[in-house]
Amino acid sequence: MRRAIALALPVLGWVLTNTPAQAQNEPVRFYNRAAIPATALHVMRAGQASWSANLLNRGPLAPGQFLSVRLGEGAACRFNVRLALQDGTEILREDADVCATRSVDLAPDASPAPAAPATPQRP
Repeated sequence: MRRAIALALPVLGWVLTNTPAQAQNEPVRFYNRAAIPATALHVMRAGQASWSANLLNRGPLAPGQFLSVRLGEGAACRFNVRLALQDGTEILREDADVCATRSVDLAPDASPAPAAPATPQRP
């Protein structure tokens, strides 16, 4: 029994020290939660200045579908994501933590547009 525990401890230590690096290299799913297809998906590390090339190089991403992307070893966890829809609308998600969730939902802003100011009534 002691021998089994002695053999298991180094393996457990290796798993615990290597899990974050492996998890960081697992694919991230980017979901199109809009009602129309998306024609472009771009990512950029938070704090950087340039977007990636279009990741939708195989054609549009249908509503409800996802694109699975490996961001690479040591790619960081926080990304800005931009999804361009077929009608020209863009959905921007800033500072998404892809290490915590491994998926990013990209949906149009559901909050209502601000109301126009009321025009004063003339007496």
